[in-house]
Amino acid sequence: MLGFFASLRDFGTFLGSEFWSALVGAIVGGLIAFLIQRQAQKAARREREDARKMEAKSHAYSLLFKVLSIHATFAHIKSHVDERIEFGQREKVGMISSVLLPIANIPTPIQFAPAEMAMLLSLKDDDTFNLLLSLDRIHNSIIPVWSIYEAKRAAIPTKGDNHVFDKTQGKGEFDVEQGSHLEASIYEVEMLATELAQRAKLDFEEADLAMKKLVPLLNDRLKLDIKVSDK
Repeated sequence: MLGFFASLRDFGTFLGSEFWSALVGAIVGGLIAFLIQRQAQKAARREREDARKMEAKSHAYSLLFKVLSIHATFAHIKSHVDERIEFGQREKVGMISSVLLPIANIPTPIQFAPAEMAMLLSLKDDDTFNLLLSLDRIHNSIIPVWSIYEAKRAAIPTKGDNHVFDKTQGKGEFDVEQGSHLEASIYEVEMLATELAQRAKLDFEEADLAMKKLVPLLNDRLKLDIKVSDK
């Protein structure tokens, strides 16, 4: 063994100090290059991660604004329906369609983007995802029903001669012949009004629950620090 080290030492002496300096320099240079490459890779990963986080936050804010808009629409509709039904109860009016006025300023449709829903799915909260999955379609489906209701309700006073209609109060009295087209029209409008009144409550409750689950989820997973007032 001693002979091996002696031979190695002699070999090193034969090669000279320049060889060893070059070897050490190559090793050190290679190590430095390796460390620089590792740092560059880490920096690139951080940049990609930061880009993904920024993209996720962008989709989160976009989705939240849409949910807030839907929530505001349903809150407005529910408030309108509640007010008119309370008025009908005070006036002892039996038919909802007699007091339920069409809503003004029909809202525009809202569509959740696939990227927004993909972001939400990536947060791995099935309850929140399922609540929002069809919320935009529910919102969009109720808009034309209010438009249909407005058109059909407006047509009723023109179909009878013996009627009294107070436009300021949104209620009227009609002489309706049993089995007539006017009776069928009134019945159809009443069914629409009943459905709209029921949907107003259910849709708002669903949108309210969705928003109350979405905001804490985004704050927790994406660190958005969103504050939404209940007022």
